[in-house]
Amino acid sequence: MKYSQNYRGIIFTNHAIERMRDRGLPQEQAFDAFINSNSYENGKEPGTIEYVKTKDNYKTTIIAKQNEKKEWIIISAWVDPPMPGSVDVQKQEAYKRYQKSSFWGKLLLTLKRQIGL
Repeated sequence: MKYSQNYRGIIFTNHAIERMRDRGLPQEQAFDAFINSNSYENGKEPGTIEYVKTKDNYKTTIIAKQNEKKEWIIISAWVDPPMPGSVDVQKQEAYKRYQKSSFWGKLLLTLKRQIGL
């Protein structure tokens, strides 16, 4: 998938693009969730807004704010449930393996994670 910093008049931060790539979230889907959201509310950080769009059993969430030029900036984006094969699915599977492991298994998994394996 190709991602652009300036997509259809909306600015995407490097962080947002990285997260969309990791999560298998197409930029068009993120843009659509921002423009055609089902709901929105103030974000956790001051000045941010959380946009949510539900479609086909997927809930896409976008965190955005306006800069001093009144341009919209997408800060982060994710989809729930995570897309198959995404980093989020891999983390969930790793957590499930960890939960089912014995004490020694948990120790080994923790060591592997710490050294980057």
